[in-house]
Amino acid sequence: NNFFWGCNKYDLPACERSYVPVCATDGHTYPNECALCYAISTNATSALIQSRGECPN
Repeated sequence: NNFFWGCNKYDLPACERSYVPVCATDGHTYPNECALCYAISTNATSALIQSRGECPN
């Protein structure tokens, strides 16, 4: 996964609860980049960040 390398800065599974949403290529809004990294690490998704902020409806 060409995004996962950026996830090594997080101490998974512990993520801050800050809401800094990211829109992923799977169409889901994740509450923050760490939450997306956690989903990637558990094989729940292989999505990448598409954009910062919430995904459009």
